[in-house]
Amino acid sequence: MGKARDWVRRAWTCAAVAALAAVAGCGGDADARWSEDPAGAERLPDFAPAPPEDIHTKKVGDSWSVEFSSALVNVGAGDFHATAEKNLGGEWTVTQDIEHADGGASHVPSDARPVWGGDGHEHWHVERYVTYHLFALDEQGEESGKPRTDHKVGFCIYDFEHSGLDLGPDEAVYEREGCGSEDSNRLVMGLSRGWVDYYHWNLPGQSIPVDGLADGDYRLHAVADEQGVFREETTDNNRTWVDFTLATDAAGTRSALVVEVGPQPG
Repeated sequence: MGKARDWVRRAWTCAAVAALAAVAGCGGDADARWSEDPAGAERLPDFAPAPPEDIHTKKVGDSWSVEFSSALVNVGAGDFHATAEKNLGGEWTVTQDIEHADGGASHVPSDARPVWGGDGHEHWHVERYVTYHLFALDEQGEESGKPRTDHKVGFCIYDFEHSGLDLGPDEAVYEREGCGSEDSNRLVMGLSRGWVDYYHWNLPGQSIPVDGLADGDYRLHAVADEQGVFREETTDNNRTWVDFTLATDAAGTRSALVVEVGPQPG
């Protein structure tokens, strides 16, 4: 696939298909294949995170944090497709829609939880769709102590850009509008085969505080669907990482130097 940097940096080129506008108020995919009876074997998605990139430190007030960009690729045989419906009491019901080889789809209840962004992103998110954990590394390069974990609200899942893998459509199918607005009663999020859901380091929550951490070596994990709320082909590729060295100069400025990266999607 080549280096992750070759594709996570490209500009968003999503071109919504006409069906996306058919679901009023949420911009979701209204393609009939998700409403037809299933036939043939399931075609499941498969989440594969890329190692976090753009690792750097930032100081706000007296506090230091490590910021990073992240990306998740669907490398499975089928699209990821999820529908959320809000009842009269304001509670959400989430269903994962699974396509089948000979047409149609089956619908599996999910424990995924939609949460309102409230962070400048005026749309709904899937809570803890990807999780980040920061571990200290000991002299043997082994993880030690308790990790620090991000506090990102959630993720609006859609086709940001193609990964460059020989998978899926050339044009985007799922757009950001599928994440709805504050008064939406229905959401449709998706990630096509071979497509990337990307999050830039300057977005809210793409960071972990490092105040109180000693200079030394650290490992930042990216974990897809850690709670197991969605079905996919395998969870063996749901975790990757990047190692970096945290240092402080004589002026008290902290820096992070990447020394090794984990597995890439593929």
